[in-house]
Amino acid sequence: MRAWRDRVLRGRIHGRSLLVLIAVAALVSAAAVWQFGSLRDDHDPDVADAELTEAPRFTAEAESAAPSSSAPSSAVPDPSAEPASAEPTTTAEAATSEATEAAVAGPVCTASLTLADEWSSSISVSVEVANTGTERIDGWEVVLDLAGLDVTALWGLDHVDGDRYGDIMFNAGIDPGSSVGPSFQADVEGEWTLPATVPCTPEA
Repeated sequence: MRAWRDRVLRGRIHGRSLLVLIAVAALVSAAAVWQFGSLRDDHDPDVADAELTEAPRFTAEAESAAPSSSAPSSAVPDPSAEPASAEPTTTAEAATSEATEAAVAGPVCTASLTLADEWSSSISVSVEVANTGTERIDGWEVVLDLAGLDVTALWGLDHVDGDRYGDIMFNAGIDPGSSVGPSFQADVEGEWTLPATVPCTPEA
């Protein structure tokens, strides 16, 4: 009878131990399933894509710092726009331009000097008076401001006054593009200079 009781007692102990083992196994299985599900969610491509494609969120400061799309990036000229017109010419400028054109179109003369001969105390100088305008010249006058020279003889020149010399009638008329060649002789007084050109005034 006692032996039977021992067997029953041992059977109950074994049954309880088995139940405890089954409960522990169930808990371990549940924990494993939960852990596997968590790892799967972390590596799920659908979840990752959803996180990547989620629209970025901007704060109020970021939105205020972002450049406005309505402002133009650079000024682009309008090809259809007409260019700004130049400022109108003033009356004074127009009058000056007309006077200059009239002077160029009228009688014009130029005069140049060339050393023809030189001696110990005197020199001979050729003068070329040319009509560089568009109208005939019927008279001319040149200014011979000669430093260190004293004019002593004239050929084709008439002394008018001071340093002023003019034509002698037969060489007064000069057609456009033509020239005449008077000359003079002068005594040398110390150091002297001979300008290449001298002032010339025409008479129409």
